[in-house]
Amino acid sequence: MEQGKAPAGRIRFGAFEADLRAGELRKKGAKLKLQEQPFQILRVLLANPGEVVTREELRARIWPIDTFVDFDHGLYTAITKLREALRDSSEKPRFIETLSRRGYRFIARVERVPASSNPPTSIAILPFVFLSDVDEPRSLSLGFADALITVLGNLPDVAVLPTSAVLNYPGGTDPGGVCRDLGVRHILQGHIQKLGEQWRVSIQLFDAVVQKIVFSDKYDFTTENTFEIQDEIGRRLVESLHNQFPFAVRKSRDRYSSNPQAYDEFISGLRESYSDRPESAKSAIEHLSRAVAYDPAFALSHATLSYVCMNLHFTFDAHRTWLERAEHHGKRALALDPDLPEGHFARAYSLWSPAKNFQHAEAIEALEKVLTLQPNLERAHNRLGTILLHIGRLKEAHAAYEQGQRSNPKNLLSHNINFVHLYSGDFARAQEGADAWLQESPGNKYALWFRPQPALLTGDLDLADQRLAEAVSQLADEPLVVSLQGLLHARRHQTDLARQCARRALDFPRSFGHTHHTYYQIACVYAVLGETQKAMAWLESSVDTGFTCWPFFRLDPHLESLHQKPEFKRLVAGLEHEFSALKIERL
Repeated sequence: MEQGKAPAGRIRFGAFEADLRAGELRKKGAKLKLQEQPFQILRVLLANPGEVVTREELRARIWPIDTFVDFDHGLYTAITKLREALRDSSEKPRFIETLSRRGYRFIARVERVPASSNPPTSIAILPFVFLSDVDEPRSLSLGFADALITVLGNLPDVAVLPTSAVLNYPGGTDPGGVCRDLGVRHILQGHIQKLGEQWRVSIQLFDAVVQKIVFSDKYDFTTENTFEIQDEIGRRLVESLHNQFPFAVRKSRDRYSSNPQAYDEFISGLRESYSDRPESAKSAIEHLSRAVAYDPAFALSHATLSYVCMNLHFTFDAHRTWLERAEHHGKRALALDPDLPEGHFARAYSLWSPAKNFQHAEAIEALEKVLTLQPNLERAHNRLGTILLHIGRLKEAHAAYEQGQRSNPKNLLSHNINFVHLYSGDFARAQEGADAWLQESPGNKYALWFRPQPALLTGDLDLADQRLAEAVSQLADEPLVVSLQGLLHARRHQTDLARQCARRALDFPRSFGHTHHTYYQIACVYAVLGETQKAMAWLESSVDTGFTCWPFFRLDPHLESLHQKPEFKRLVAGLEHEFSALKIERL
């Protein structure tokens, strides 16, 4: 963007979009309330991204000389309101940086939105709320939402938040506020109540653009025809969004189990499956195991059980029992239903794991099958992006993550996009993303591990030390962090400490699925120390266990001592030949 020139049209930054002609600020499509003066400040800052805008400039542009107000108070108030709208912080700014006694600077990346770029219709379907106490299991609450999310997830021009995004959302009395908070244009809220032997479900579809309810209805049903009511609501909802109903979408009765006990256990297991805690994963496994015991032909529960077992094995517990259970239930799911998207996703998850030696091509093929069957499955897009990232197909990885974001407008992009920037050599953008990641997810293991890396790669060792210290304070025994600490010691010529960290990183059983990154960082330690034979051996171990990002190998300054070695050139050339030729159908 030309510096100093007043921008026009729409400007995008982070999760936000400013329509400078209309004077509107939106977050993921939902309009935010912002007064005129804060918006005018935003307009000036967007005209000068990365540049200091002085207090005097803001006074001249926004507060005319004949305006009799307390300028300092007015500016402070307007900046505060702008930061509140952006959920920004003066202490840890993501967008607006304060320069004491001078002015302000817009520090995030900005991009002009093409005039033809129209965001898809977006919607969140919240778990339905019971209006009265009932003795029956409350699986209908999440069950209705999950069924409708599945229907809308097949529409090409509707972005629907996945079940994981709304699972624990508390809702609210202000539908416009809910839309802003979730970053969607529409929300569907439903209420369930018991009427004698029957149930009644009431639904309301709210549109944040026109600020009103655009569709509402009531349906009476019994437990025997719950699935038919879900299908009917889905049909009416699609029609209200001015869409043609996807007749290829399977009926709810075919997707779920008609056994009420199996259905209740499945919904309970589904809820637990979205947590990133090992105890929740084990609880999910218990519920899902009971579901398939009640209904051995419940394919979706077999598939979900397979995924959860494999995720537990990949992330937390390398015990072979979880792998065996994952494979058993994954095969059972596809035997029962060869066209079940979740069944193919579970298979892909198993194929791309240490237990299966990271079968990149086969896992990609399985994920493409998933996305053929259900184009908007966020997990599949993000998993595909992660595999492409690891094999050096960085542009395609970026595209896959972007498609995953379209499937879940609540998240601007998967935080894994930061690795795309890092491995592409865009260290400044990687650092920007790292700061935002940790701010949004304090204490996240991967955010803490990632954040020092851009500084290490650019040689800012003091900053890397500061950020690595934060990671060590919370993850002292994490191999990813310990090996990275060894790399910092190597950069500072602290040879003994570097070697100690490299050895210690191998003593811990954690990060089972990410061991290849530990091996890679150990390779970097020895390469920086000049022990090229050891470095090459550990680099080959990293490749053998799944990390084959050959473009990054070529540009990583920590591997500089290897770059001219014939064996390094042969390794990288072989990886480039193998993975550049791999055809990706959906990107």
